Amino acid sequence: MRFDPTPSLLVGALMLSACAGSTLPEEEAELAVLANPLAAENGGDLNGGDLNGGDLNSGDLSNFITSVSYNPARKGNAPVELVSLQGTTFYGYLKYDHDHYEVIRDRDFIGVEFQGNLGTGGAVRMRITGMNAAPAPNTDLKLYSLEYRDTNNLWKPACRDAKGTVVQAIPVPGVWNYQQDVPGGGSKYSDPERFTFACLGGAIAKCTLWGYRPWASYNGTPLESYHQACTRLVRADYCGTGKAFTVTGNRINFYDTLGIQQDTEAWNFEAAWDVNGARCFYALNRTHSELPCFSSRQDLLCGLNLGSSSLGVLLRNETPGTLGIDPGKPAGN
Repeated sequence: MRFDPTPSLLVGALMLSACAGSTLPEEEAELAVLANPLAAENGGDLNGGDLNGGDLNSGDLSNFITSVSYNPARKGNAPVELVSLQGTTFYGYLKYDHDHYEVIRDRDFIGVEFQGNLGTGGAVRMRITGMNAAPAPNTDLKLYSLEYRDTNNLWKPACRDAKGTVVQAIPVPGVWNYQQDVPGGGSKYSDPERFTFACLGGAIAKCTLWGYRPWASYNGTPLESYHQACTRLVRADYCGTGKAFTVTGNRINFYDTLGIQQDTEAWNFEAAWDVNGARCFYALNRTHSELPCFSSRQDLLCGLNLGSSSLGVLLRNETPGTLGIDPGKPAGN
């Protein structure tokens, strides 16, 4: 697969999560979520963009929604219990009186409110305002329109692109660590009580739309690890610390061991990827030789099909030109 990267945005994400229980007090959270328009391109953002004017490079999560809780949830004045996801479809039980429940699913969740969790331990209310199938070839996925409630009790769109246009989100099980340049940054964690609303344009949503459904399997192979490796690759998180190293104008061809994304270019091999970033670099491709982890991971055999699948390689990428120098990129950039 070929794609042209955009500048790194070094961003946070819109995720919904928290332990089940009573709703926590709301905190200040003006969420201007900037998600790059959906496209086959690289980008520095993991899940959309800059929340409340900051970025996760500082490690400060105080103004960010870091996840969303399945419960507590409600629709109107009625609680929705035992909320779950099957693919991108929500299921739950609407309790409309003391002893009676109604099973709700799919479009019944329009109007349902969830608890979005801030890095401070506080919370904001979020709600689904619309839902539709994604365009082909992803019609099995549901896209959701979302709003959050600010401290003035006004509902505002949760996801916007760089031009300010409202975009939708994909619900994805699990939560991510949005810190950057720290051990564990960019990592994903399974959590039965929390999920992520991935704004379109962020790496989590892009990799889902590119075929790596983290809840699904392909020919018997679970795709969760491929999805996570993809979020590392698309952000150029080579060292697996959550820090993006995208460079304006660089072009990349990437492909996997399953054939979901295929090798479409006769370019120079650069790196092999797993869930923790670049597993190794091809030593003769000096594209990213100044990365802090390059020396410890360079390998002349990197990329050769010598049983690398059994060693945990999930994705591979190439760069164009001679020894990784991109002829499509102006000299000196």
